[in-house]
Amino acid sequence: MAPLRRGDFVSFDNLLAVVVGVEGDPDVPEDHVALWFGEPADERASHGGSHGLRPVMRTVPVGYCSAALEPEIRH
Repeated sequence: MAPLRRGDFVSFDNLLAVVVGVEGDPDVPEDHVALWFGEPADERASHGGSHGLRPVMRTVPVGYCSAALEPEIRH
């Protein structure tokens, strides 16, 4: 697998995630990436969802990530 970059979709323990940080970024240890799994989940503001949620990122070893399938783009 090619080196991971911010914005890449990956699979981690069979969960889909997005790379939001790479080695060298603040708080990302050596040989790790920071992943966002889409949490916390909420409803759209127009449907009564809350405002100001703070994303949760998790750092994991790069070797635990694998390439995800190409995203399906919907319009």
